[in-house]
Amino acid sequence: QATLISTCCFASLTSSSHPSEAMPLLRATIVLRVGTIVLPAADGATALARRVACSGNTGQGLGQRRTFTNWWHKWVDGKNPDSPPAVVVSKFLRSEGIDPYRLPRDELEDFRNKFLMEARWFAKAEDDDGKYGEACELLKAKRSAILDRWRDQHPLPPP
Repeated sequence: QATLISTCCFASLTSSSHPSEAMPLLRATIVLRVGTIVLPAADGATALARRVACSGNTGQGLGQRRTFTNWWHKWVDGKNPDSPPAVVVSKFLRSEGIDPYRLPRDELEDFRNKFLMEARWFAKAEDDDGKYGEACELLKAKRSAILDRWRDQHPLPPP
C-alpha cells in the first residue's frame, strides 16, 4: 500500500494582474514506495503521471530497486575496494550460516580486524591461503559466542 507524504501546488506566473486568474502550473502528489507524481497540464485537460524512485530508506523493507548491486554489497564482498581478506571473511560468514549484508558495519569491521590479527599473528602457515584458512578456524573457536548470536540475528535467506 502507498502512503501519502505530501501534496503541493505551485502557482504559475501570469501576465494578469489578478492573482485569482493564475492557474496552478504544477500539482505534485508524492507517494512513498509507489513513487507516483501527477503533473496536470496548465489547462487541466491532460495529465502526465510518472513513476519515480523515492529517495531515502525511511522504513524497514524498503530495499533497493536497482537491478545491480550497491556499494554495500561490493564493500562487504571485498570487491570495492579490492580486499582479499574481506572476501575470505564474507565467505566464512556465509559458510557459518550468517548473512554478511545484514551485519552492522562497525561489527563487520571489528570482525575483519580480528580475522587479520589471527591471520598475521597466530596462524602458522606460510602462504596466504593457508593463513586465511587457519585464521577462520581460530575465529570459529575463539569467537563462537559472536557467531552464535549472529546466526540467530542475521541468518542467511533461504535459497
